[in-house]
Amino acid sequence: MGCPLRILKDNPRLRGPWTLVLLGLVSLAGVGDGHAAAARAEAYTGVFVGAGRSENRVIDPEGFAHWGRRGWATDYDDGDLVGGLLAGRRFTVNGARFRIELDGTFGDLSARSDRVDPVGRDETARARLRWAATARVGLEHEEGPVTVFFNGGAAVASITNSVTDIDFSRNMPPRMDPDDSFHDRSTKIGWVLGLGIEAPLADGWKWRLDGSYLGFGRGTHRVNRSGNNPCGPGGPRRACSYRVENHLVLLRLAVIRRFDLWR
Repeated sequence: MGCPLRILKDNPRLRGPWTLVLLGLVSLAGVGDGHAAAARAEAYTGVFVGAGRSENRVIDPEGFAHWGRRGWATDYDDGDLVGGLLAGRRFTVNGARFRIELDGTFGDLSARSDRVDPVGRDETARARLRWAATARVGLEHEEGPVTVFFNGGAAVASITNSVTDIDFSRNMPPRMDPDDSFHDRSTKIGWVLGLGIEAPLADGWKWRLDGSYLGFGRGTHRVNRSGNNPCGPGGPRRACSYRVENHLVLLRLAVIRRFDLWR
């Protein structure tokens, strides 16, 4: 893999969290010690079930909802069952054992909190995740029949974030205030780290237990778009912001079938 390594050395901007993914893809393509890779390469596919937990936070940087409390943060988490598919390839390069893997997780993970304004309780934050997919490169180590592995890479997920503000008074029924609310459904890109173990189950089959943590960064969403209210006591009348963070924790039990590519 001399050529890819020279490219990384001569281009510092390429180095960083994607270096591991690049090296794994180069190795997967067969660049490097072809004899070592050919001797140990195998493909695998599998299905999994498990538990997922959606961990979310909304931050009110200027104290718009929790009036005057700048930086007020509200956490809202919840979990449910998930399932999915995975496929990958394991190979050996110069005695080191690698794997590259793709997976898709499906479920309906929703979380909510009405404490964006803990006094009035009239703003509700919600997050909903329907699916997530990852592309990972990992290292593994065998201890007898058990294989321990660590991996990381890129993640993508469909996530819906919203804050709904309800206005009410003595002379009118409660109603949603669209100017002070937002609703955003988008495909977010992030990162994933995972750790797991595998052991033989039957001829050509393995069972696997792993845990993963996925992060999708922070997004900014505008409310008070008409600028009819200040963003905090004494502030200017303009659009105000909420900042939302989304994370996902997965614990999965999988059954995997391996396929030798070379013997």
